Amino acid sequence: MNPLDIKELPFSSKARICWGFFWRGIVITLGSTLCGALLGGVAGFILGFAGAPQAAAPVGGLLGVVTGAFFIYLFLRWLLSSRLGNFRLLLVHAQEKI
Repeated sequence: MNPLDIKELPFSSKARICWGFFWRGIVITLGSTLCGALLGGVAGFILGFAGAPQAAAPVGGLLGVVTGAFFIYLFLRWLLSSRLGNFRLLLVHAQEKI
């Protein structure tokens, strides 16, 4: 393994890495927003139809948190399995010397 310091990379490599994080973050944000809205809308409709409109807010909040946590997990897996310009992210154990 050959560790690199981001400060030593040329600007074009830094820009590619930043772009890789940015566009994936935008996609994950949009996906999380749409899925959270869909799940919250369905839960609100079902609870409203059942006659419990006051219970919809905590359920919607919980669904939002769970959806957000799931999409953060997807975001991290996506970043760790893809190329960012000419580079990849790699996890190493904190005790391991680089």
